[in-house]
Amino acid sequence: MLSDDDKNLAKILFGLLKTATSQTVVKEFLRTKGIPVSAQNWDDLYEKRIEPALAEKRIAVKDLRDLLQQVEEFGKQHTFLFKCPQDRAEALLNSNRIASIAQAEGLAGLFTNPLDLELPDHPTIVDIRLHRPDPQKQPASLTIKVVESREIRRLHSEERDPDSGEVLRRYATTKKRAVNIVHLDHTGLLEFRIASQDNQAKKYAELLFSLKTKIRKFLPDDGFEEISLRTAKNKIHRDRENLAEEIRYSNSTARNEFGAMMQITSSSTEENLSSDEGSMSALDRFVERNGEVTGANIYVKLPDSDPPRELRLLISGERNEFAVTVACSAGEYEYVRGKVIAFNTSPS
Repeated sequence: MLSDDDKNLAKILFGLLKTATSQTVVKEFLRTKGIPVSAQNWDDLYEKRIEPALAEKRIAVKDLRDLLQQVEEFGKQHTFLFKCPQDRAEALLNSNRIASIAQAEGLAGLFTNPLDLELPDHPTIVDIRLHRPDPQKQPASLTIKVVESREIRRLHSEERDPDSGEVLRRYATTKKRAVNIVHLDHTGLLEFRIASQDNQAKKYAELLFSLKTKIRKFLPDDGFEEISLRTAKNKIHRDRENLAEEIRYSNSTARNEFGAMMQITSSSTEENLSSDEGSMSALDRFVERNGEVTGANIYVKLPDSDPPRELRLLISGERNEFAVTVACSAGEYEYVRGKVIAFNTSPS
């Protein structure tokens, strides 16, 4: 039998799953555990499938938390890349150092019991994870999860005064849970993954500054530098034909030394811009005359996916910023991030 605490925690985690993903994803998880998945709605799924499976110990509360991590920590994010020397990264990852800071900040319990907060009053560190493949060695990476509440505004109604001509717009506001991830690898690669905004109330650079401030005691700024993605943008443009099996080109922007900008966009989301020789030739000439590619909107083709799948990738904004615009698995995100880094290490 589940304890009352575990029952309450399971309901909280399930509620977070409902807002973070679809029934299809949860049902696929249950199938992997050999649990029937037929249900009329979310409540039915929990009461008839998940709750009995927990009571029979066919799944554990930890399994629900692991699933939540998988579905809310990858995709629909703007990622900012930084790097430091490997020896500095390894020093920052020292487990005694991380534990000491967590203890001083009152966060030591997060190593074993993450906070399951839906809408915190202020940005809150809810999870700290040290990944240690070999228990005898130092951690290979550090992950810190920060959850915040964001206000979402949607137009509710619009009225025009016939006499003055003034337009009155009314907006409905709701709160939404936003999950931000900070990940440092022992190689020195540091990622700040910021949840995409429904209404872009703030610049992502502002959100990045706030996130860096929140975790600064664990990962101070000094010793890190931005990873410019200029090489990746140029390679995607220059080698677009050779990369046709890996990516589909949808949009590109460029700027020249005088500040003039050029943008070309495919006629639809299904088209490959690379096949438009006229537009691409115009962009080529613009870049050749002291122009620089400033942004790329592409679709990365995922290998071994059946049916074939693509993930939309934006490389624009700040010089070290890219965005995966849709939800995806950990493996899919890591594949796309790997592509960005591979493109960026190619000769420009």
